[in-house]
Amino acid sequence: MTELLPHQQRGLAHIMEHKRCGLFMEMGMGKTLTTLKALEQIKQPTLIVGPKRVVDTVWRQEVEKHGINLKAVQIVGAPKKREQIARSEADAHVINYELLPWLVGAVDWRWPVVVFDESDRLKDRGTKLFKAVRSVAARFERVIELTGTPSPNGLMDLWSQLYLLDRGERLGRTLTAYRQRWFVQDYMGWSWKPREHAAQEIRKLIADVCISMRTNDYLQLPERMVVDVPASMPPQARKVYDKLKAEQIAELRGQVITAINSAVVANKLLQCTAGAVYDQDGMVAQLHKAKLEALQDIIAESGGEPVLVVYQFKHEIAAMRKAFPGIVELRDRRDSVEQWNSGKIQLMAIHPASAGHGINLQHGGRIMVWTTPTYNLGQYQQACARLHRMGQDKPVIIYRINIPNTIDSFVWQVIAGKSELQSGIMEFLKV
Repeated sequence: MTELLPHQQRGLAHIMEHKRCGLFMEMGMGKTLTTLKALEQIKQPTLIVGPKRVVDTVWRQEVEKHGINLKAVQIVGAPKKREQIARSEADAHVINYELLPWLVGAVDWRWPVVVFDESDRLKDRGTKLFKAVRSVAARFERVIELTGTPSPNGLMDLWSQLYLLDRGERLGRTLTAYRQRWFVQDYMGWSWKPREHAAQEIRKLIADVCISMRTNDYLQLPERMVVDVPASMPPQARKVYDKLKAEQIAELRGQVITAINSAVVANKLLQCTAGAVYDQDGMVAQLHKAKLEALQDIIAESGGEPVLVVYQFKHEIAAMRKAFPGIVELRDRRDSVEQWNSGKIQLMAIHPASAGHGINLQHGGRIMVWTTPTYNLGQYQQACARLHRMGQDKPVIIYRINIPNTIDSFVWQVIAGKSELQSGIMEFLKV
Protein backbone atom coordinates (compact mmCIF):
# COMPACT_ATOMS: atom_id res chain seq x y z
CA MET A 1 0.00 0.00 0.00
CA THR A 2 1.58 3.27 -1.13
CA GLU A 3 1.70 6.05 1.46
CA LEU A 4 0.92 9.61 0.41
CA LEU A 5 3.53 12.34 0.55
CA PRO A 6 2.69 15.45 2.62
CA HIS A 7 1.52 17.49 -0.39
CA GLN A 8 -0.64 14.58 -1.55
CA GLN A 9 -2.18 14.32 1.91
CA ARG A 10 -3.07 17.99 1.61
CA GLY A 11 -4.71 17.29 -1.74
CA LEU A 12 -6.63 14.36 -0.24
CA ALA A 13 -7.91 16.56 2.58
CA HIS A 14 -9.04 19.17 0.07
CA ILE A 15 -11.07 16.59 -1.88
CA MET A 16 -12.69 15.22 1.26
CA GLU A 17 -13.59 18.69 2.53
CA HIS A 18 -15.05 19.97 -0.75
CA LYS A 19 -17.63 17.95 -2.67
CA ARG A 20 -16.94 20.01 -5.81
CA CYS A 21 -13.30 20.92 -6.15
CA GLY A 22 -10.32 21.41 -8.42
CA LEU A 23 -6.92 19.87 -7.78
CA PHE A 24 -4.50 21.89 -9.90
CA MET A 25 -1.28 19.97 -9.32
CA GLU A 26 1.63 20.20 -11.73
CA MET A 27 2.73 17.16 -13.67
CA GLY A 28 4.42 14.40 -11.72
CA MET A 29 3.02 15.34 -8.30
CA GLY A 30 0.66 12.39 -7.98
CA LYS A 31 -2.83 13.69 -8.82
CA THR A 32 -4.00 10.21 -9.78
CA LEU A 33 -2.83 8.50 -6.60
CA THR A 34 -4.25 11.30 -4.42
CA THR A 35 -7.65 10.99 -6.13
CA LEU A 36 -7.72 7.20 -5.88
CA LYS A 37 -7.07 7.44 -2.14
CA ALA A 38 -10.01 9.83 -1.88
CA LEU A 39 -12.31 7.57 -3.90
CA GLU A 40 -11.31 4.68 -1.64
CA GLN A 41 -12.77 6.68 1.27
CA ILE A 42 -15.78 8.16 -0.55
CA LYS A 43 -17.07 4.71 -1.58
CA GLN A 44 -19.65 5.85 -4.12
CA PRO A 45 -20.04 4.85 -7.79
CA THR A 46 -17.60 6.98 -9.76
CA LEU A 47 -17.07 7.87 -13.38
CA ILE A 48 -13.49 8.80 -14.27
CA VAL A 49 -13.12 10.72 -17.54
CA GLY A 50 -9.76 11.42 -19.15
CA PRO A 51 -7.78 11.65 -22.39
CA LYS A 52 -7.77 8.37 -24.28
CA ARG A 53 -4.13 7.44 -23.70
CA VAL A 54 -4.41 8.23 -19.99
CA VAL A 55 -7.55 6.13 -19.70
CA ASP A 56 -5.90 3.28 -21.61
CA THR A 57 -2.65 3.24 -19.66
CA VAL A 58 -2.94 4.97 -16.29
CA TRP A 59 -6.01 4.70 -14.07
CA ARG A 60 -6.56 0.95 -13.77
CA GLN A 61 -2.81 0.36 -13.68
CA GLU A 62 -2.43 2.85 -10.82
CA VAL A 63 -5.13 1.01 -8.87
CA GLU A 64 -3.10 -2.21 -9.13
CA LYS A 65 0.28 -0.55 -8.65
CA HIS A 66 -0.65 1.16 -5.38
CA GLY A 67 -2.94 -1.52 -3.98
CA ILE A 68 -6.05 0.65 -4.02
CA ASN A 69 -9.17 -1.16 -2.81
CA LEU A 70 -11.31 -0.28 -5.83
CA LYS A 71 -12.69 -2.23 -8.76
CA ALA A 72 -12.15 -0.08 -11.86
CA VAL A 73 -13.36 -1.10 -15.32
CA GLN A 74 -12.87 0.71 -18.62
CA ILE A 75 -15.78 1.45 -20.97
CA VAL A 76 -14.50 0.37 -24.41
CA GLY A 77 -15.50 -1.54 -27.50
CA ALA A 78 -18.52 -1.45 -29.81
CA PRO A 79 -21.64 0.43 -28.62
CA LYS A 80 -23.43 -2.66 -27.26
CA LYS A 81 -20.35 -3.78 -25.37
CA ARG A 82 -19.78 -0.27 -24.01
CA GLU A 83 -23.37 -0.11 -22.82
CA GLN A 84 -23.03 -3.47 -21.06
CA ILE A 85 -19.85 -2.37 -19.30
CA ALA A 86 -21.36 0.97 -18.31
CA ARG A 87 -24.24 -0.86 -16.57
CA SER A 88 -21.95 -3.37 -14.84
CA GLU A 89 -21.18 -3.29 -11.13
CA ALA A 90 -17.90 -1.55 -10.30
CA ASP A 91 -16.53 1.04 -7.90
CA ALA A 92 -15.33 3.15 -10.81
CA HIS A 93 -15.96 3.20 -14.54
CA VAL A 94 -13.29 4.80 -16.70
CA ILE A 95 -14.01 6.41 -20.08
CA ASN A 96 -12.25 8.75 -22.48
CA TYR A 97 -13.54 12.21 -23.37
CA GLU A 98 -14.36 11.22 -26.94
CA LEU A 99 -16.92 8.64 -25.74
CA LEU A 100 -18.52 10.75 -23.02
CA PRO A 101 -21.20 12.37 -25.27
CA TRP A 102 -22.21 8.85 -26.34
CA LEU A 103 -22.45 7.72 -22.72
CA VAL A 104 -24.68 10.65 -21.77
CA GLY A 105 -27.09 9.79 -24.56
CA ALA A 106 -27.02 6.00 -24.23
CA VAL A 107 -27.11 5.20 -20.50
CA ASP A 108 -29.17 6.57 -17.62
CA TRP A 109 -26.78 8.53 -15.41
CA ARG A 110 -25.77 6.43 -12.40
CA TRP A 111 -22.56 8.01 -11.10
CA PRO A 112 -22.86 10.46 -8.20
CA VAL A 113 -19.09 11.08 -8.29
CA VAL A 114 -17.32 12.30 -11.42
CA VAL A 115 -13.58 12.82 -11.91
CA PHE A 116 -12.40 14.90 -14.85
CA ASP A 117 -8.73 14.14 -15.45
CA GLU A 118 -6.98 16.92 -17.41
CA SER A 119 -10.09 19.04 -16.97
CA ASP A 120 -8.71 21.71 -19.31
CA ARG A 121 -10.17 19.49 -22.05
CA LEU A 122 -13.51 21.03 -21.01
CA LYS A 123 -12.42 24.61 -21.56
CA ASP A 124 -14.43 25.16 -24.77
CA ARG A 125 -18.09 25.70 -23.89
CA GLY A 126 -19.33 25.34 -27.49
CA THR A 127 -18.18 21.75 -27.98
CA LYS A 128 -20.39 18.69 -28.06
CA LEU A 129 -18.38 17.41 -25.09
CA PHE A 130 -19.09 20.39 -22.84
CA LYS A 131 -22.77 20.46 -23.78
CA ALA A 132 -23.09 16.77 -22.91
CA VAL A 133 -21.42 17.26 -19.52
CA ARG A 134 -23.52 20.32 -18.80
CA SER A 135 -26.73 18.40 -19.48
CA VAL A 136 -26.05 15.96 -16.62
CA ALA A 137 -24.06 18.23 -14.29
CA ALA A 138 -27.01 18.71 -11.94
CA ARG A 139 -26.83 14.99 -11.08
CA PHE A 140 -23.25 15.18 -9.81
CA GLU A 141 -22.99 14.96 -6.03
CA ARG A 142 -19.22 15.24 -6.17
CA VAL A 143 -16.97 16.65 -8.89
CA ILE A 144 -13.18 16.39 -8.86
CA GLU A 145 -11.29 18.28 -11.56
CA LEU A 146 -7.63 17.39 -12.06
CA THR A 147 -5.11 19.25 -14.17
CA GLY A 148 -1.61 20.64 -14.09
CA THR A 149 -2.51 23.30 -16.66
CA PRO A 150 -5.93 24.76 -15.81
CA SER A 151 -5.49 27.69 -18.19
CA PRO A 152 -3.03 26.66 -20.93
CA ASN A 153 -4.08 29.49 -23.23
CA GLY A 154 -4.98 32.12 -20.62
CA LEU A 155 -7.62 32.96 -18.02
CA MET A 156 -10.45 32.47 -20.52
CA ASP A 157 -9.97 28.70 -20.17
CA LEU A 158 -11.12 28.75 -16.54
CA TRP A 159 -14.78 29.67 -16.96
CA SER A 160 -16.17 26.36 -18.21
CA GLN A 161 -14.20 24.34 -15.68
CA LEU A 162 -15.44 26.46 -12.78
CA TYR A 163 -18.99 26.42 -14.13
CA LEU A 164 -19.05 22.63 -13.73
CA LEU A 165 -17.98 23.06 -10.13
CA ASP A 166 -20.35 25.80 -8.98
CA ARG A 167 -22.85 26.39 -11.83
CA GLY A 168 -21.56 29.93 -12.32
CA GLU A 169 -21.57 31.10 -8.71
CA ARG A 170 -18.00 32.45 -8.75
CA LEU A 171 -17.16 33.45 -12.31
CA GLY A 172 -20.61 34.11 -13.74
CA ARG A 173 -23.38 31.99 -15.20
CA THR A 174 -22.37 32.75 -18.79
CA LEU A 175 -19.08 33.15 -20.61
CA THR A 176 -20.33 36.52 -21.85
CA ALA A 177 -20.70 37.77 -18.29
CA TYR A 178 -17.23 36.46 -17.45
CA ARG A 179 -15.71 38.26 -20.42
CA GLN A 180 -17.47 41.52 -19.72
CA ARG A 181 -16.34 41.58 -16.11
CA TRP A 182 -12.67 40.70 -16.48
CA PHE A 183 -11.61 41.10 -20.13
CA VAL A 184 -11.25 43.69 -22.85
CA GLN A 185 -11.58 42.79 -26.53
CA ASP A 186 -8.83 44.03 -28.82
CA TYR A 187 -9.66 46.55 -31.52
CA MET A 188 -9.70 43.89 -34.28
CA GLY A 189 -11.91 41.54 -32.32
CA TRP A 190 -9.37 38.69 -32.47
CA SER A 191 -8.76 38.18 -28.79
CA TRP A 192 -9.74 39.11 -25.25
CA LYS A 193 -7.10 40.49 -22.89
CA PRO A 194 -7.48 40.37 -19.10
CA ARG A 195 -8.16 43.63 -17.33
CA GLU A 196 -5.71 44.87 -14.72
CA HIS A 197 -5.95 42.81 -11.52
CA ALA A 198 -8.20 40.24 -13.28
CA ALA A 199 -5.91 37.33 -12.46
CA GLN A 200 -5.68 38.33 -8.81
CA GLU A 201 -9.45 38.74 -8.45
CA ILE A 202 -10.21 35.44 -10.20
CA ARG A 203 -7.68 33.52 -8.12
CA LYS A 204 -9.22 34.93 -4.94
CA LEU A 205 -12.73 33.93 -6.01
CA ILE A 206 -11.85 30.31 -6.77
CA ALA A 207 -9.29 29.75 -4.00
CA ASP A 208 -11.79 28.04 -1.69
CA VAL A 209 -12.60 25.22 -4.14
CA CYS A 210 -9.43 25.01 -6.23
CA ILE A 211 -6.08 24.19 -4.72
CA SER A 212 -2.86 24.75 -6.67
CA MET A 213 0.45 23.01 -6.10
CA ARG A 214 3.65 23.61 -8.02
CA THR A 215 6.46 21.10 -8.30
CA ASN A 216 9.19 23.49 -7.16
CA ASP A 217 7.32 24.23 -3.93
CA TYR A 218 6.95 20.61 -2.83
CA LEU A 219 9.41 18.31 -4.57
CA GLN A 220 13.16 18.24 -4.84
CA LEU A 221 13.56 17.31 -8.49
CA PRO A 222 16.87 17.23 -10.34
CA GLU A 223 17.80 20.34 -12.28
CA ARG A 224 16.07 20.91 -15.62
CA MET A 225 18.13 22.72 -18.24
CA VAL A 226 16.71 24.16 -21.46
CA VAL A 227 19.23 24.56 -24.27
CA ASP A 228 18.29 26.31 -27.52
CA VAL A 229 20.25 24.85 -30.44
CA PRO A 230 20.43 27.11 -33.52
CA ALA A 231 20.22 25.54 -36.97
CA SER A 232 20.95 27.32 -40.23
CA MET A 233 18.35 27.20 -43.01
CA PRO A 234 19.94 26.99 -46.50
CA PRO A 235 19.55 30.15 -48.66
CA GLN A 236 17.14 28.55 -51.12
CA ALA A 237 14.89 27.32 -48.34
CA ARG A 238 15.06 30.75 -46.72
CA LYS A 239 13.80 32.32 -49.96
CA VAL A 240 10.79 30.00 -49.98
CA TYR A 241 10.14 30.78 -46.33
CA ASP A 242 10.36 34.55 -46.84
CA LYS A 243 8.14 34.44 -49.91
CA LEU A 244 5.53 32.31 -48.17
CA LYS A 245 5.47 34.68 -45.23
CA ALA A 246 5.23 37.78 -47.40
CA GLU A 247 2.85 36.59 -50.08
CA GLN A 248 1.15 33.57 -48.46
CA ILE A 249 1.96 31.59 -51.57
CA ALA A 250 5.13 30.05 -52.97
CA GLU A 251 6.12 28.04 -55.98
CA LEU A 252 8.37 25.14 -55.09
CA ARG A 253 9.57 22.67 -57.67
CA GLY A 254 6.31 22.93 -59.59
CA GLN A 255 4.14 22.44 -56.48
CA VAL A 256 1.88 25.30 -55.39
CA ILE A 257 1.92 26.00 -51.65
CA THR A 258 -0.97 28.19 -50.47
CA ALA A 259 -2.24 29.51 -47.17
CA ILE A 260 -5.67 31.05 -46.74
CA ASN A 261 -5.47 32.57 -43.29
CA SER A 262 -3.05 33.52 -40.55
CA ALA A 263 -3.30 30.22 -38.66
CA VAL A 264 -2.61 28.20 -41.79
CA VAL A 265 0.26 30.51 -42.73
CA ALA A 266 1.80 30.07 -39.29
CA ASN A 267 1.54 26.30 -39.63
CA LYS A 268 3.07 26.43 -43.13
CA LEU A 269 5.97 28.47 -41.81
CA LEU A 270 6.58 25.92 -39.07
CA GLN A 271 6.55 23.22 -41.73
CA CYS A 272 9.20 25.20 -43.63
CA THR A 273 11.50 25.48 -40.64
CA ALA A 274 10.93 21.78 -39.93
CA GLY A 275 12.28 20.90 -43.36
CA ALA A 276 9.32 20.42 -45.72
CA VAL A 277 5.85 21.68 -46.60
CA TYR A 278 2.69 20.00 -47.81
CA ASP A 279 1.14 21.17 -51.08
CA GLN A 280 -2.59 21.37 -51.86
CA ASP A 281 -2.65 17.65 -52.67
CA GLY A 282 -0.96 16.70 -49.41
CA MET A 283 2.33 15.86 -51.12
CA VAL A 284 5.56 16.64 -49.30
CA ALA A 285 7.91 19.18 -50.86
CA GLN A 286 11.34 18.81 -49.24
CA LEU A 287 13.22 22.01 -48.36
CA HIS A 288 16.21 21.25 -46.16
CA LYS A 289 17.70 18.93 -43.52
CA ALA A 290 19.00 21.58 -41.13
CA LYS A 291 17.10 20.34 -38.10
CA LEU A 292 17.74 16.69 -38.89
CA GLU A 293 21.47 17.44 -38.98
CA ALA A 294 21.22 19.31 -35.66
CA LEU A 295 19.44 16.29 -34.18
CA GLN A 296 22.21 14.02 -35.44
CA ASP A 297 24.77 16.21 -33.68
CA ILE A 298 22.84 16.13 -30.41
CA ILE A 299 22.54 12.34 -30.56
CA ALA A 300 26.25 12.03 -31.30
CA GLU A 301 27.11 14.27 -28.35
CA SER A 302 24.80 12.40 -25.98
CA GLY A 303 27.50 9.83 -25.33
CA GLY A 304 25.21 6.87 -25.97
CA GLU A 305 22.48 8.00 -23.59
CA PRO A 306 18.86 7.41 -24.68
CA VAL A 307 17.25 10.37 -26.45
CA LEU A 308 13.54 11.27 -26.58
CA VAL A 309 12.57 13.34 -29.64
CA VAL A 310 9.40 15.45 -29.77
CA TYR A 311 8.17 16.20 -33.29
CA GLN A 312 5.16 17.97 -34.87
CA PHE A 313 4.75 16.87 -38.49
CA LYS A 314 4.49 13.51 -40.23
CA HIS A 315 7.27 14.45 -42.62
CA GLU A 316 9.58 14.87 -39.62
CA ILE A 317 9.09 11.35 -38.30
CA ALA A 318 9.34 9.99 -41.86
CA ALA A 319 12.72 11.70 -42.28
CA MET A 320 13.88 10.45 -38.89
CA ARG A 321 13.00 6.86 -39.76
CA LYS A 322 15.26 7.12 -42.82
CA ALA A 323 18.10 8.77 -40.92
CA PHE A 324 17.83 6.57 -37.80
CA PRO A 325 16.58 3.08 -38.76
CA GLY A 326 16.36 1.98 -35.13
CA ILE A 327 14.09 4.81 -33.96
CA VAL A 328 10.82 3.83 -32.28
CA GLU A 329 7.74 6.04 -32.35
CA LEU A 330 5.77 5.76 -29.10
CA ARG A 331 2.75 4.33 -30.91
CA ASP A 332 4.71 1.74 -32.87
CA ARG A 333 4.29 -0.88 -30.18
CA ARG A 334 2.11 -1.44 -27.13
CA ASP A 335 5.02 -1.93 -24.78
CA SER A 336 7.08 1.06 -25.95
CA VAL A 337 6.82 2.78 -22.55
CA GLU A 338 8.02 -0.32 -20.71
CA GLN A 339 10.80 -0.92 -23.25
CA TRP A 340 11.97 2.69 -22.96
CA ASN A 341 11.96 2.67 -19.16
CA SER A 342 13.88 -0.59 -19.08
CA GLY A 343 16.65 0.89 -21.25
CA LYS A 344 15.89 -1.22 -24.34
CA ILE A 345 15.11 1.76 -26.63
CA GLN A 346 17.93 4.09 -27.51
CA LEU A 347 16.00 6.63 -29.58
CA MET A 348 12.25 7.22 -29.27
CA ALA A 349 9.98 9.81 -30.90
CA ILE A 350 6.72 11.17 -29.51
CA HIS A 351 4.09 13.63 -30.67
CA PRO A 352 3.06 15.97 -27.83
CA ALA A 353 -0.65 15.59 -28.59
CA SER A 354 -0.54 11.84 -27.99
CA ALA A 355 2.04 11.62 -25.24
CA GLY A 356 1.33 14.60 -23.08
CA HIS A 357 -0.62 13.07 -20.21
CA GLY A 358 -0.09 10.30 -17.75
CA ILE A 359 2.97 8.61 -19.25
CA ASN A 360 6.03 7.96 -17.10
CA LEU A 361 9.25 8.05 -19.12
CA GLN A 362 11.62 9.34 -16.45
CA HIS A 363 13.25 5.96 -15.85
CA GLY A 364 14.45 5.56 -19.45
CA GLY A 365 16.47 8.70 -19.97
CA ARG A 366 17.02 12.38 -19.28
CA ILE A 367 17.56 13.95 -22.72
CA MET A 368 14.68 15.43 -24.74
CA VAL A 369 14.90 17.16 -28.11
CA TRP A 370 12.16 19.36 -29.59
CA THR A 371 12.60 19.54 -33.36
CA THR A 372 9.69 21.94 -33.87
CA PRO A 373 7.92 24.13 -31.30
CA THR A 374 4.25 23.94 -30.35
CA TYR A 375 1.87 26.80 -29.62
CA ASN A 376 0.15 24.69 -26.98
CA LEU A 377 1.65 25.55 -23.61
CA GLY A 378 -0.11 22.64 -21.95
CA GLN A 379 1.31 20.15 -24.43
CA TYR A 380 4.78 21.61 -24.00
CA GLN A 381 4.69 21.42 -20.21
CA GLN A 382 3.16 17.97 -20.18
CA ALA A 383 5.64 16.55 -22.68
CA CYS A 384 8.63 17.96 -20.78
CA ALA A 385 7.23 16.49 -17.58
CA ARG A 386 7.43 12.99 -19.03
CA LEU A 387 11.13 13.07 -18.07
CA HIS A 388 11.24 15.75 -15.38
CA ARG A 389 9.06 14.22 -12.69
CA MET A 390 9.20 12.14 -9.50
CA GLY A 391 11.50 9.18 -10.00
CA GLN A 392 14.00 11.04 -12.18
CA ASP A 393 17.38 10.99 -10.46
CA LYS A 394 19.49 12.83 -13.05
CA PRO A 395 19.53 16.40 -14.40
CA VAL A 396 17.17 16.70 -17.37
CA ILE A 397 18.33 18.43 -20.54
CA ILE A 398 15.73 19.75 -22.99
CA TYR A 399 17.18 20.76 -26.35
CA ARG A 400 15.04 23.01 -28.58
CA ILE A 401 16.26 23.13 -32.17
CA ASN A 402 15.59 26.62 -33.42
CA ILE A 403 16.13 28.42 -36.74
CA PRO A 404 16.83 32.05 -35.72
CA ASN A 405 14.81 34.93 -37.16
CA THR A 406 11.90 32.68 -38.11
CA ILE A 407 8.58 31.73 -36.60
CA ASP A 408 10.46 29.21 -34.42
CA SER A 409 11.80 32.01 -32.22
CA PHE A 410 8.40 33.65 -32.03
CA VAL A 411 6.63 30.47 -30.93
CA TRP A 412 9.12 29.85 -28.15
CA GLN A 413 8.41 33.42 -26.98
CA VAL A 414 4.70 32.57 -26.92
CA ILE A 415 5.47 29.50 -24.82
CA ALA A 416 7.47 31.68 -22.44
CA GLY A 417 4.38 33.85 -21.98
CA LYS A 418 5.81 36.86 -23.78
CA SER A 419 2.96 37.19 -26.28
CA GLU A 420 -0.77 36.58 -26.58
CA LEU A 421 -1.27 33.76 -29.04
CA GLN A 422 -3.84 34.96 -31.60
CA SER A 423 -2.91 38.63 -31.57
CA GLY A 424 0.75 37.60 -31.59
CA ILE A 425 0.31 35.53 -34.73
CA MET A 426 -1.37 38.45 -36.47
CA GLU A 427 1.39 40.81 -35.41
CA PHE A 428 4.10 38.39 -36.50
CA LEU A 429 2.60 37.81 -39.91
CA LYS A 430 2.12 41.47 -40.70
CA VAL A 431 5.80 42.34 -40.09
